[in-house]
Formats: sequence, C-alpha cells, structure tokens
Amino acid sequence: MRFLYSRPAMASRDYYDILGVGRSASADEVRRAHRKLALQYHPDRNKAKDAQAKFAEIQQAYEVLSDDEKRKQYDEFVRLGGSPDAFGSGAAAGGAAPGAGGPFGGGWAGGTPGAGSAGSANWSGDPQTFESIFGDLFGGARGGRAGRTQRARASERMEYEVHVPLETVLKGGKHAIAIEGQRFELDIPAGLEDETLVSVPGKLDAVVRVHVGDHAWIERDERDLSYDLPISIVEATLGASVDAPLPAGGTVTLKIPAGTASGKKIRISGRGFPASNGRPAGDLYVVVQIVPPKEPNALTTQLLAEVGRAIENPRARAPWNRA
Repeated sequence: MRFLYSRPAMASRDYYDILGVGRSASADEVRRAHRKLALQYHPDRNKAKDAQAKFAEIQQAYEVLSDDEKRKQYDEFVRLGGSPDAFGSGAAAGGAAPGAGGPFGGGWAGGTPGAGSAGSANWSGDPQTFESIFGDLFGGARGGRAGRTQRARASERMEYEVHVPLETVLKGGKHAIAIEGQRFELDIPAGLEDETLVSVPGKLDAVVRVHVGDHAWIERDERDLSYDLPISIVEATLGASVDAPLPAGGTVTLKIPAGTASGKKIRISGRGFPASNGRPAGDLYVVVQIVPPKEPNALTTQLLAEVGRAIENPRARAPWNRA
C-alpha cells in the first residue's frame, strides 16, 4: 500500500490553541493533548477531507511546544507580535523551509514508509502514540507476518477514556463500561497507575485509558492516602484504643495518646496506595478530629460544665497571652 503525504499550508492559529492547552501547560499535558489529537486526526484513521491538514497542524504545534528551546523562542516571537505562520516557516525557529518535507518535518514527501524509515525517525510524538498509529505501517521488518498482523490490530484499536473509582483501584476488581451499546467488564488490578491503558476483554479493537477517580472519604496525594478519624472529647483527653478502617478493607487498632488534639496525624506505613510496577506502597495518614457531643442531655451538660471549671483554659498558653 502506498501512502503519499504533501505538506499543507502552515498553521495560522496559535500552537497552544491547536493542541487545546494553556500557555502554562506542563510538558506532560502537552504530550497527552498531542496523543489524543494525533489519534483522532491521523488520515489513516480519520477519513474527513481536512484530517490530513489538521494532523499536520497538530504535528507542527507539538514539534515546537515539546522542545523547551523552541517553545521559549516561539513564546518570545509571539509576544513581540509574530505569527505562527512566520515562525513555522523557519523565520524564528530555524526550521525547514516550506516544502522541505512531509508533515513529520522531513522524509515523507512521498513513497512507502518502511521499518526504520525516515517517517519513524522524524515522528515528533511519543513512541507509544507512534506505535498505536503506525504499528501496521512500519512492521515490515519486525517479526514477520504474525508480528505485522498483531501490530495492525493494535493500530486499529479505538481508545476510550474511563474514570474508575479510587475504591476499585485500591482493592482491585471489575469495572463495567459500555462501548457502542455493549457492556464490558474491565479487569482492574490493585494499584493501577493513573492513565494506564487497559485492554477490553471480548473487544480486540478497543483499549481504555483509565483515570483514577475520587473516593467518598479518602484523599489521595500521589501514593499517600489520608482520611479524618472522629474521636470524642473523652477519648482525646484520657487516651483510648480505637479501630480505624484500612483503605483496602479491614481495620487497624490505633492508640490515641492522652491529650491528643484535633489535626494530629497518625502515620500507618505501607497502607496507602498499593504497590505496583515496582513502586512501593504509599503510607496512610489518619487525621484525628475531636467531635463534641451533639445535643448533650442535662447530665452531660452538668458534668462538662464541672470539668470545664476544673481544667486549665486552653487559651491561657496562647502566644498572645505570653508575657
């Protein structure tokens, strides 16, 4: 099969607008935006008349914004009133002149790309995106007919996005999704990393990018987890042993020291986000919160009033009262 690419007109829109990211976007945000758009607009996947032009525009924007030095030059060029047209033509970035190559910055003015061709060498995106789009085109010398068939199937897979609750990721299990009116169940291993690609059992032409969602009462910070543990005034004052839930199930008995104040963090090593892909498990932080009695009865009110008169005023040691 022969694929012929010609270089379309240079982009006239701002590169950040083309990729749909803000000017302060991180390198990772730029990469993710490029991957999504490249998969959407590649002409071998998208048969719309303007797909090739949009794809080339996306490649041109990513080539600049993914390179720190080119990105700095571009930002300064635009700040001084320059247009993306002039920058893309090489006036500011020192790029190739119009017509010097295909939408990959050179090497694809025509012909049939093969394994190790200039097309793969000049791809400006990440290798995973390249393989998912062009695995069938550049597979000629990498594994024979069976390898080409496998890569061809991989390149034809549609990618979907799904948010899986943190609770499911902590424990591992099944997560149901619907694709084109059909129901499928994803196998979610415990400790699955955010943005991991997961295959869809029973649907070889689909792959799902998993985003780890929120939890009803657990907060996540990278691999560490935390939640609030309510305790009573009596437990905080006198000390106590209380059962606290673990994110993946079960409980652990915590010793609350006498005189514990609200906001105290108790660290439980290795009981945070589960270990995965060679990365160790995170830690769990239980944050103590003292909860006063709600609508105390007469006896409770009387006893608390007597205790209040017997103990030191906590504000007596406040910084503003120190002599």
